[in-house]
Amino acid sequence: MTISRRRFLTVMAGCAPSASGARSASADGVAWHGRALGADAEIRLFGTDERQAQNALRAAQDTLARMERLFSLYQPTSALNRLNESGNLMMPPEFARLIGVADRIHRLSGGLFDPTVQPLMVAQARARHGLSETDLRSLAGLIGWSKVELKRSHLRFSVPGMAMTLNGIAQGFATDRVSEVLTAHGFDPYLVHVGEFRAGRRSSRIGIASTKGGILERIELENAALATSAPFGTLFENGSGHILRPDLSRAEPRWKSVTVMGRTAAEADGLSTALALTTSTDLAEKAVSEDFAQTVWLEDAGGELLRI
Repeated sequence: MTISRRRFLTVMAGCAPSASGARSASADGVAWHGRALGADAEIRLFGTDERQAQNALRAAQDTLARMERLFSLYQPTSALNRLNESGNLMMPPEFARLIGVADRIHRLSGGLFDPTVQPLMVAQARARHGLSETDLRSLAGLIGWSKVELKRSHLRFSVPGMAMTLNGIAQGFATDRVSEVLTAHGFDPYLVHVGEFRAGRRSSRIGIASTKGGILERIELENAALATSAPFGTLFENGSGHILRPDLSRAEPRWKSVTVMGRTAAEADGLSTALALTTSTDLAEKAVSEDFAQTVWLEDAGGELLRI
């Protein structure tokens, strides 16, 4: 069974960003719409020369295509699939950069963020009636970031049968890379949305929605990124949520959705994935106090939004 990418179905930010200045984004900008890494994608460049902007947008699209070749689970020859098939990879620079971010979030979250849950993802997708305790025990040896060996540009799984998914962070990383490419082409302000949002030096109004669809809060995003995760926003056929615990426990998450504002979309993306599995505010408070996140919004079971 193939499931939809989580950000496509569970992004809570408004889908129609608008500039906070006197004129609308569509009135004085150049926009591109498409798809990347399983998500609807949008790039807006404000106050630009259209011909120059089109050159920048082509470079951005080339960047998104490269992100697919690196991180997609659906392109058979992607770097990620080559890693999962062989158990080792000489990482291209951007792959190594993303793995570095993933490692930082793994340590910050006490292991809640762990890309090696891919064998569990595959097993859940195939288990029409859910996984038994025996199933979970058989998977335990294949999961764990400590089993990933990193030596400079070489990544290796220490246990045969391991695999990795970067679905909880790759869209954010792609958002960042497109933002960097646009800046390198001399374009800022911008708004990039590849599952997650990142805005340049002109604020854009983004709505944070509940899991039921209503807008809970509107914010102005400027020189920052925004990412959302919802544990049960996408379900496997057996009814289990798509954000899975690397400890293989059946503990139920407390939050209906988590939204993180951070310096980069990759950090916000990965942290929101980890926070979606928490049952307290401790990790959110730690992330803010250590300046890893600027603000965290936690939606509780009653639909109330707690801001940290």
